[in-house]
Amino acid sequence: MRVFHWVLPMRQREPSHSASVAVLWIWTAMAAPFSALQTAAAPPATETHWSLRAIVDPPVPAARDSSWPRNTIDYFTLAKLERAGLSPSPAADARTLIRRLSFDLIGLPPAPAEIDAFVRDSSPDAYDRLVERLLASPHFGERWGRHWLDVVRYTESQGFEYDKLRDNAWHYRDYIIQSFNQNKPYDVFMREQIAGDALEPVTSQGMIATSLLVCGPWDEAGNAQANVAQRMATREEEMEDVIGVVGQTFLGLTVNCARCHNHKFDPIPQTDYYRIKSVFEGVKHGERTIVPPDHAERHEARQKRLKEEIAETEQETSAIEWEGAREVIRARGAPAEKASPDIRPLKEWRFTDPTDLAHDGALEGGAIVADGRLQLHKSGALFRSTPISRDLQAKSLEAWVSLSDLSQGGGSAISLETQNGGAFDAIVFGERQPRRWTAGSEGFVRTRDLNAPEESVPPSGWVHMVATYSTNGEVALYRNGVLYAAPYTPGGSPKLFPAGESRVLLGMRHTGGGKPFLTGSILHAALYDRALQSNEVAALHSQAPWSVSRKDSLAALPASRLRERARLLEQAQRARTELEAMKPLPVSYAGKREQPAPTRKLRRGDVRSPEEIVRPGGLSALAALGVEPELGLEADAAEGRRRARFTEWLSHPNNPLPARVMMNRLWQFHFGSGIVATPNDLGKSGAAPTHPELLDWLARRFIDSRFDLKAMHKLIVQSATYRQRSEFRKDAAAQDADNALLWRCSPRRLEAETLRDAMLMASGEINLGVGGPSFRPFNELKFPSNSYEPADKLGAEFNRRSVYRMNVNSGKEPMLDAFDCPDPAVKTPRRGITTTPLQALALMNNTFVQRQADRLAERALSESGGAIDGAVARVYQRCLGRDPTAEEAAVASLSAKQRGLPRFCWTILNTTEFMYVR
Repeated sequence: MRVFHWVLPMRQREPSHSASVAVLWIWTAMAAPFSALQTAAAPPATETHWSLRAIVDPPVPAARDSSWPRNTIDYFTLAKLERAGLSPSPAADARTLIRRLSFDLIGLPPAPAEIDAFVRDSSPDAYDRLVERLLASPHFGERWGRHWLDVVRYTESQGFEYDKLRDNAWHYRDYIIQSFNQNKPYDVFMREQIAGDALEPVTSQGMIATSLLVCGPWDEAGNAQANVAQRMATREEEMEDVIGVVGQTFLGLTVNCARCHNHKFDPIPQTDYYRIKSVFEGVKHGERTIVPPDHAERHEARQKRLKEEIAETEQETSAIEWEGAREVIRARGAPAEKASPDIRPLKEWRFTDPTDLAHDGALEGGAIVADGRLQLHKSGALFRSTPISRDLQAKSLEAWVSLSDLSQGGGSAISLETQNGGAFDAIVFGERQPRRWTAGSEGFVRTRDLNAPEESVPPSGWVHMVATYSTNGEVALYRNGVLYAAPYTPGGSPKLFPAGESRVLLGMRHTGGGKPFLTGSILHAALYDRALQSNEVAALHSQAPWSVSRKDSLAALPASRLRERARLLEQAQRARTELEAMKPLPVSYAGKREQPAPTRKLRRGDVRSPEEIVRPGGLSALAALGVEPELGLEADAAEGRRRARFTEWLSHPNNPLPARVMMNRLWQFHFGSGIVATPNDLGKSGAAPTHPELLDWLARRFIDSRFDLKAMHKLIVQSATYRQRSEFRKDAAAQDADNALLWRCSPRRLEAETLRDAMLMASGEINLGVGGPSFRPFNELKFPSNSYEPADKLGAEFNRRSVYRMNVNSGKEPMLDAFDCPDPAVKTPRRGITTTPLQALALMNNTFVQRQADRLAERALSESGGAIDGAVARVYQRCLGRDPTAEEAAVASLSAKQRGLPRFCWTILNTTEFMYVR
C-alpha cells in the first residue's frame, strides 16, 4: 500500500494527517495485523513518552483464578484476559511442549527418543530439567545468534555494484553464537560491540565484537567517486547506517531519522544525531587484525623488516646484474651514458633463459618461453609472479610487447593485482577503445578513455609501453618512450597493493575477468616502486636492456661481484624462508579506525552546508533521568575514547531503553510478536505496548539479574502463558483476533533456515559442527561485477546448519527466499510472514528437498528393518514428533507401497504440521 498526496481542485482541503499516514506505513510493514493499530491515546505534548520514562517495578496484579499462574508473568497476562472477559487456554501436552521448546531454544526438532523420554518422565521437575538442558546446548547460541544477526543486518558481501565477498566476516557470527552460549551479561555484550577494541584489557573477542558497526552493506563505488561532494555524501549514508543500527538495536529508537532535521515524532533534535555521529566518525569499513595491539606491532615490525631486507637485497642483486649488462651493451657499441641511467626495478622479467623464471613465478595455461620471449598464443596463457615484497602505491609498469592481432580486446601486457583480482592496475589493449591502449583498473575506477592514436605496429613488431602512477594520483601512459596521451588524475590516492598478497600478471588483465587474455609475445617486463619521470621512460626505451640475458650479464662480472651477488641471494633466501614461516595474523571484517576531524552539524544533512562543530554525546531526551548527553569529551577527542565513553552512557543504570528493548525482543522470539510490535521503534511512531507493566517488570528483573539472558529465557518459558495450547477458540478470537492478549500460544511457521535444518535433522544428513568459516552454496562470478549463482552442492560441509551459510546479497537461495529469509543488508527485527504459491512450488521442486526425502526414506527403512509399515511410523516420529493414527498409518502405508517411500517422505516434508510449531 502507498499513500499519495493529491492536489484537489478545491478551494479548501482538509489538513494532512502525517501521523496517521505513518501509522498506516508501519501497519502495512507488519503485514497489517489488526491489533497494531490499537495504539495508546497520544499523551499531552508535555508528557514524557512511556519508553523514555524510568523503569518502575510495577505491583503484581491480582487474578481471580489464582490456580493457573506458574510464575509472576502469568499474573500480568491473566489480569488482561480477565478484564476482557477471556480465559487462558489449557496447558499443552508433553509432546507439543518439547517440540515447541526445542525449536524455540535451539532451532532443531527433538529426536524421537528425547520425546519419548520426556513423555514418560512424570517427575515434577521434568520440564525444568528439559529447559536447563536446552539452554546449555551449544545449539542455543546458533538459534539466538541467528535472531541477532537479523537485527544487525549481518552480511558477508559488500552489496551495491561490486558485492565483493567478506571472507573473514564469519568471526563476528561466531562471536555472537559464543556470547549467547556463554551467557555473557547483556551490558558487556553491548559494550563490546560498540568499543570492544577500546576497552581494557583489549582482547581478540572484543576486537571482533565491533564488527557490528560495519557488518552491513558498503558502497565501494560511491567511496571511490572522483567528485569530492559525492564521496562525502556516500560517507554520510554510511554513517547513517551505523547510527541507525546502534540506535535501533540498543535503544529501540530511530535516531537516524534526525539526520536532516529534528525527529518528526520523538524528542531527538538534529544535534543529538551529530553528537552520536561524532562518536562513530572514525569507524571505516575494512578488515583488521584481531590480535592484541602489542602482539600485532611486534609481528608486523618483524614482517616489515624482512620484506625490506628482501627488497633491498633484490635491488642490490639487480644492480650488480646491471653492471654486467652495461658491459655487454658497451661491448656491442651502445653509448654508455644512455645504457646506465640510475633506474632500478623492484622486479623484472627477462625471457632469454627459461630457468631464470623458476624463483619468480610460474607459467600457466600453455604459456611458453622460447626464442628469448614469453609467448602467449593460447587462450588462457599467462605468467603469474610470486607475491611482491613491499607495499606499493606509487609505481610504474613496463613491458616490451608484440601483438599477434590488433583487433583483440581486453588483454593486458602487464598487470599488478591484489589477491584474487579484487583490484588491479594494468596496461590493457583494446578493452574500451578498439586498437588503443589504456591504464586498466577494477570497475574502471582509475581508467579514462584517452585521446590517443590507434596502434599501428604490425604483427610481430615491438612496442614499448610504460604506465606510471604518482603519489598525487596522476596516471600517465607512455608508448615507445613518449607520452601516449595527456596524463590524468582520476581522484584520490593511488590504490595500495599490499606486500605478500599482490602479484604481477603478464598476459592477463586480472584474475576472474571476462576475456582478460592478451595474444602475442613479451620480451621484457618490469615493476618499479615509484612513478618514473618522462626522461627515465625515454632512457628505458632507448637502451632496451632486455637484449642482454642474465647469463651474459653474469659472465661479464668480475669474481668479487659474483661472490657479492651470491651472498645477497643467500641473505634474501634466509629472509624469505623466515617470512614464509611466519603465520599471517588472523583478520576479521571488523572495520578500520581513523582519528576523525571534529564533526560538524550539516544543514538539512547536506555535506555542502556545514554548520557548528558538535562534541561526542548521547541523547538529550534521557537527561531528565540523570543520563546526561554530554560525554565530557572535546570535539577532537581520541577515536577510541569516544566509543568507550559512549558505552558508559549507553549502559548507565538509569538508561531504561536497553533493558526494555532486549526484553521485548526475547518476548517476540518466544511468542511471535513482541509486547511492542515494532521492536526497533519504541518511540511515538511505533506500536503501543500490549502489556506495558509486564514489559517493565521483565526489564526490572533483567537488570536485577545483572543482565542474565538465560535466566530471563527460563522465566519466560516456565510461565503458564508460554505453555498454553495453540488450538483456535472462536469465542476468544471474536474479541482478540491477533491473540494480543495471549489467550493461547499462537502457532508459528518455522523460519526459512529452521525449516531447512529440520529437514536435515529428519533425514539424518545434518552436520552439527559448531563455528568456523561459512559454507558457500553458490558459484562465484566475477565479471562484470561480483555475483553469486545459487548451487545445490553436495557434501557434509553443505549440510551444516543454515546459520553457517555464507550470507551474500546477490546470491539468494530460492527456497529460503520463498520462505521470507530476509535481505542480509537490511535490518530485520521482525521477519515478514507470507503465504505464496512459490512456497509450495519450492517444496515440490527443490532438489535439496527431494534429496532429503530420499535420505529420510533410506533412514526410516534401515531403522525399521526394511518393513514399510515400520518405516512409515519412523517418518512420523522423526518429522512430526508423534506416532501416526491408525487411519494415517493405513493410508500412508498404502501410499508408500504404491508410489514409493521417498514420495511419501516428500509429502510429509510438505505438510503444515511439519512446517509449523504449535
